[in-house]
Amino acid sequence: MKSITKILESIIARINVKNKWQAEFLIELFGLLFSIQGRVNYSNLARFSKYNEVTFRRNFKKSIDWLNFNIALMQIAGLSISEQMIAVIDCSFISKAGKLTYGLDKFWSGIANRNKKGLEISLLSLIDIESEKAWSLDVKQTPPNLSAKEEEQGKFTRVDFYIAQIKSLLSKLSKVTYFVGDGYYAKKKVFNELRSYHKHLITKLRPDANLRYFYKGDHPKGKRGPKTKYDGKVFWKKLDLRRWQSIGIDYKYSHLRIYTLILNSPYFKRDFRIVLLKNMRTNKYVLLACTDLNLDARTIVKYYQLRFKIEFLFRDAKQFTGLNHCQARDEAALNFHFNMSLSAINIFQLAMKKDSTIHSMNSFVRKSYNTRFVNRIFSQLSSKAEFNINHPKVIALLNFGCLKRA
Repeated sequence: MKSITKILESIIARINVKNKWQAEFLIELFGLLFSIQGRVNYSNLARFSKYNEVTFRRNFKKSIDWLNFNIALMQIAGLSISEQMIAVIDCSFISKAGKLTYGLDKFWSGIANRNKKGLEISLLSLIDIESEKAWSLDVKQTPPNLSAKEEEQGKFTRVDFYIAQIKSLLSKLSKVTYFVGDGYYAKKKVFNELRSYHKHLITKLRPDANLRYFYKGDHPKGKRGPKTKYDGKVFWKKLDLRRWQSIGIDYKYSHLRIYTLILNSPYFKRDFRIVLLKNMRTNKYVLLACTDLNLDARTIVKYYQLRFKIEFLFRDAKQFTGLNHCQARDEAALNFHFNMSLSAINIFQLAMKKDSTIHSMNSFVRKSYNTRFVNRIFSQLSSKAEFNINHPKVIALLNFGCLKRA
């Protein structure tokens, strides 16, 4: 589609791809991603392309500045990395077999709800607070044979790897204050590293988290020693909500009531703004924690709810741009494939922003396939054969199978 070509030409100009061959390959590749049927792998890409399978294998091992590729894409969409964005980090399990594939290890699979042998990617995305859209920024494959524990003396762990990914991007995220991650990222190292760069983490704590109240009374007259600082442990099974500040009902989910309080964590050795979300239907609760003690409770809830937008990036990449389809075993080729797949979702979002007739990823892919198919038919006819792409019958053909809005 012409819109994809124009977007890619603009991105390539911004990131200074000096190799003309590589620029042409990227334009062909992303055009194919949305307009082929079946798996997104070397052999199937070659079936629909002017390039052969060897060309795809060779070019997937070449380096691309994917970080600046995605930043340029966001700039074209009219977005700049600012304080009006939050950074979200999460991992996704990638099914993969083969003894010689780089990165094979046992990783957590949310679908299977257990550890499985395969690959894992770590994605840091940016979410625009106003539009609530998630944009893929940086994808890295988790190396194999790293300990899943937070601390293992003298060893580089998975937590260290996730922290290293965040630190490598901080120069680009100077205006982003808040980072959001699920309960796995509630680790001492993550809290400490982010605070050392004046950033704040919003995450989820265990429902039995060891927290304690602050003492608010006066120091007893005549008592020697320092003033009493803490007023006992929070007993979650006998929780006295009268000690908490009631914020009210959540704007998004009316069955959730919000409570908040600043508490201290002996384990993490720091204070948190704790937000308790109580489900009035089931009487269960969720604990959210933020290192910014001055951030209001509703904003913390909103930012954590926005975290789930990153799951849509994984979902669409697996359904439409072949995140799970890579045939490569080489580290560089795998890295290219994973970044390509998630950057393609960014391209779709930009195309949807520019074209109001695009209503869904499924419709976009269907229309892209129809357009390529029609162009292919006419290219095989007489050189004088032409068609008007704006003719109602041609438009109806291109939109065949696409979702229609009432």
